[in-house]
Amino acid sequence: MAVLYRKYRPQTFSDVLNQRHIIQTLKNQVQTGQISHAYLFTGTRGVGKTSVARILAKALNCGKSAAGPAGSDWDGNPCGECDNCRQISQGSFLDLVEIDAASNTGVDNIRELIEHIRFSPSTGKYKVFIIDEVHMLSKGAFNALLKTLEEPPDHAVFVLATTEANKVPATIISRTQRFDFKRLSVEDLRNHLEKIIKEEGIALPAGALELVVRNAEGSVRDSLSLLDKILTLGREATLEECEQLLGVTDIAACESLLGLIAGGEAEKIPAFFAGLLERGVDFAVFNRDFLEYLRKALVYKTAGKQVLEGGHARELEELAEKLTLAELIFIIRLFLKSYKDLAVSPDPEIPLLVSGLEAAARRSGSSTNGSGNKTPSQKVAATEKQAVKEEAEMAADAPALLKQEDGPALVALTQAEEIISVEELKGRWDEFIEKVKEVNGPLASLVRNHPIGRVFGNNIFLEVKYVFHKQNLENPKNQKVLCQKLSEVFGKNLRISGEVAKDDGAGKPAATEVLADALKIFGGELVE
Repeated sequence: MAVLYRKYRPQTFSDVLNQRHIIQTLKNQVQTGQISHAYLFTGTRGVGKTSVARILAKALNCGKSAAGPAGSDWDGNPCGECDNCRQISQGSFLDLVEIDAASNTGVDNIRELIEHIRFSPSTGKYKVFIIDEVHMLSKGAFNALLKTLEEPPDHAVFVLATTEANKVPATIISRTQRFDFKRLSVEDLRNHLEKIIKEEGIALPAGALELVVRNAEGSVRDSLSLLDKILTLGREATLEECEQLLGVTDIAACESLLGLIAGGEAEKIPAFFAGLLERGVDFAVFNRDFLEYLRKALVYKTAGKQVLEGGHARELEELAEKLTLAELIFIIRLFLKSYKDLAVSPDPEIPLLVSGLEAAARRSGSSTNGSGNKTPSQKVAATEKQAVKEEAEMAADAPALLKQEDGPALVALTQAEEIISVEELKGRWDEFIEKVKEVNGPLASLVRNHPIGRVFGNNIFLEVKYVFHKQNLENPKNQKVLCQKLSEVFGKNLRISGEVAKDDGAGKPAATEVLADALKIFGGELVE
């Protein structure tokens, strides 16, 4: 039994699916005799580029076309019955030359082809040269081909086919008639497969056809290849067996993951991916299929257009309603990143796990640690108050703790809250800055531009605007200079630290940088 994609390969223009804009043009050219010397067929795999090239070769050399354009009863379709048509179908026609550029990339291969061009057709009217995956040719091969495309013999017709037209030199494209082949729509592909299934008397488990259509990605050849694989399972095959054989993802798995994310159930995400691992699911395939599921959710969310059927449609609708548009876009971006990271990750589970956890945590606001059902603004306020409370408790308890566990020097340092006054510092601050300037000018400018905020123990806190100013002040190399000059000027063991300045605004508590980020994420506001 022949494989399906060969058995049902188009033999005439009428057999080609969903490429009417191309087929009608080619038929008109064949009928009128206004043939181009070179064509460029572009499009994704399995949409009919090579098949149409062969059909064009048939039409150009068909016995019915021998009468010329005056044959008004001929519609441009090859008859499929004459010797030339049969030989082309069997692959034995001498005037049809096919080259796979992926394995014949060199200039010598093209020069050999050019040698054939000089000879007139042996049996047909035209000598047709089909170069598949033409973008794989080397630069030298393209240059060798260019001259022939500029001035080809009247009997020669080139058909260049490629899946990546962007890699074909512009000088080549400009000398051809370009036709862009479209993917088949889901509906067209489903109808085509239903006809074949009916004709072949094939029995498929419920949902298997939709599985094939969904994973063929608009490619007729891929859909028939997938259908062939399912047929090897026998008539008693189940949908689960089909999914395992094709290496595709069950929609229910996509629903489960999005459900966990929408519910903010981050704690269940690791177990979900562990389950996929046990089932032998390919994480790259799952990531791709989950992105497709998210795309459908996005289409429903924005356009209200349902793209699934039955119970899956209802589930998708419910999940989409739980998420805002911004959240859905955020999730898609996370899993787009994980799809890229899969190529470099030592463990394929890690990128997906991280994206899943981040999405669920963002949804639940779990970073606030036990806030229950509080609103985002309440969570931010609670975190702020807790941080202030803990800081106050630590400051109050520090002397007692030091008395119990540390030496007398540390205890004295803690109790002496201010070993030098702010007024005393300001009295000789310019002198100190000049001393620093002798060693490090930029550091002196940094100190001059930030006022003294407070003194605690032997620490002088400067009010800085940005964290990187604080980090610069507290850099060990800079600290060595500052401490040395403080000792020279004030005769005391002092050090300088940075303290990011707080802006109380309209009387509201100032937020730290972390809280500011939280406000941006959750869209909340600080409360008393």
